[in-house]
Amino acid sequence: MSDWRRIDIDAFDPDSRLTAEDLIPSYDRQITLEELQPKMQQLRTLSSGGDTRNAIHLITQDPPYSADDNTKDLYFQVVLETLCQVRQVDIANIVKELNTEQQVVLVKYLYKGMSLPEGQKQGGILLAWFEKLTQSNGITPIVHYLSDRRNV
Repeated sequence: MSDWRRIDIDAFDPDSRLTAEDLIPSYDRQITLEELQPKMQQLRTLSSGGDTRNAIHLITQDPPYSADDNTKDLYFQVVLETLCQVRQVDIANIVKELNTEQQVVLVKYLYKGMSLPEGQKQGGILLAWFEKLTQSNGITPIVHYLSDRRNV
């Protein structure tokens, strides 16, 4: 018992083992494209009308985590259009108005945008969002993004 640091205490507790299925987040139901169409139309209306502040708030509220990949990609195209229509002088004020959960969702969209060819074409705008977000809140939203298994 002199080398107590090498004892695997989890081996003595049969309930402590997690399976791969335990790590996958559970969703109540699958979101369809038909359910997202009104929100997508509202985003287009808000951003084309110049109300980008409310459009960003709408984007960061209730993201479609449980949608299939095709639906997420179509929704992301609208999100990317909205992010690109915001003037750079307004980005800092919009970011300051977002709560922590909304900032994490925004970081998820920024990382997704930087990983796709469509988003890489708008890389300067996405990096401007990223810069204002980190200036305002440090690395907290990034750490939350890295530890969250849900993706947009």
